[in-house]
Amino acid sequence: MMWKFFAFLIWFLSNTCFAQEQKGHVVILHIKGVINTGMARFIDRGVKQAESSGAPLLVLILNTPGGLLSSTREIVQRINQSKVPIAVYVSPGGASATSAGTIITMAAHYAAMTPGTNIGAAHPVVGSGEEMKGKMDEKATNDTVAFIKAQATLRNRNVEWAEQAIRKSISATDDEALKLKIIDFIAPDLESLLLKINPKTPVAGVPITELKQTLAEKVLLFLGDPNVSYILMALGGLGLYIELTTPGVILPGVLGAICLLLSFVSLSTLPVNQGAVALLILGLVFLIAELFVTSYGVLTIGGIVSLLLGSLFLIDPSTGDLRLSLALVLPTVFSLSLITFFIAFLLWKSRRKILPKMASFIDYEGIVQSVQETGYNGKCLIRGELWDFDAREPVKQGDSIKVLDQKKFRLVITKK
Repeated sequence: MMWKFFAFLIWFLSNTCFAQEQKGHVVILHIKGVINTGMARFIDRGVKQAESSGAPLLVLILNTPGGLLSSTREIVQRINQSKVPIAVYVSPGGASATSAGTIITMAAHYAAMTPGTNIGAAHPVVGSGEEMKGKMDEKATNDTVAFIKAQATLRNRNVEWAEQAIRKSISATDDEALKLKIIDFIAPDLESLLLKINPKTPVAGVPITELKQTLAEKVLLFLGDPNVSYILMALGGLGLYIELTTPGVILPGVLGAICLLLSFVSLSTLPVNQGAVALLILGLVFLIAELFVTSYGVLTIGGIVSLLLGSLFLIDPSTGDLRLSLALVLPTVFSLSLITFFIAFLLWKSRRKILPKMASFIDYEGIVQSVQETGYNGKCLIRGELWDFDAREPVKQGDSIKVLDQKKFRLVITKK
């Protein structure tokens, strides 16, 4: 218990000192990459830090291709509840606030862009990257439109453009965004942004502090990518596969189990289709079963089909625009299938080599290890190996026997 007390004391003092030291500073967060659970937690911590330290402004420097709608809602809710004004700054040049990034920008107290950036293209898509169709498209689109319009209305921004960014995936450059009242400022750098915000929120000349992501947040952000989840699951299945084919190696089994557990952690942060996960697991089971069952490739083909279908339907398309890359899925499934065929072929060849040697058991002598009540069937020890037998006459445990004949994996014996 003592170490827990000291750990808490160190944590408390470090956070207290940090808060005192950074009091009154403008807090900066770099939001780069996919919007997922890890990013939502990082932004939540940044808002809490800005509030507790008395920061006059929190700046989110944004560059994102989009992400989960569920995580976007969490971020927008945190912005709306923040006691500190929040500026979203699309930067550096060449960056974009696409899809989920458009909604987050609309929700900010201040919205700004660097020259050479763009915003928009927020229509929901399915897992393959194509637009949804039918009732699913209508439902997802209308829900997202209502979401972004509410934020645009709240911040007095262009509601009509916001709606079209969802319905028709229109985009705007920094100049267009300013003219259309999508953003408030164009700023070439952070210093100029603070000068433009200063008349409304005094921040000019205020010291700046950048809040870094913790290791846990970086790991969660990394695991929040469905492609990472897929790779981890594939590596986990391959590790267990190698361990089952070569028992005693241990390392592949251990690494495989770790990868599988990490893939489950990753999938828990994503809006996955449970049926698709079941298909992926079934596909791995089929591939492993090929090692122990002579199916002449039927199990392998079934495994390939299950893996492909599970991959295509893994991510729920109505919850954002994260998706699995086909450029990753196809080589992964092909590689796993090729490895399965190769190992199964090697095992088949090794079994065929063993069969002719079984004839050498004829005339060998051994001892009855166990016998059924009838006395005609049981197991015997021959050349250090246990074999099933059929006896020509009743035998009992401990009898010395001699092999007369062999029928596949059963020996025909008689008393010595």
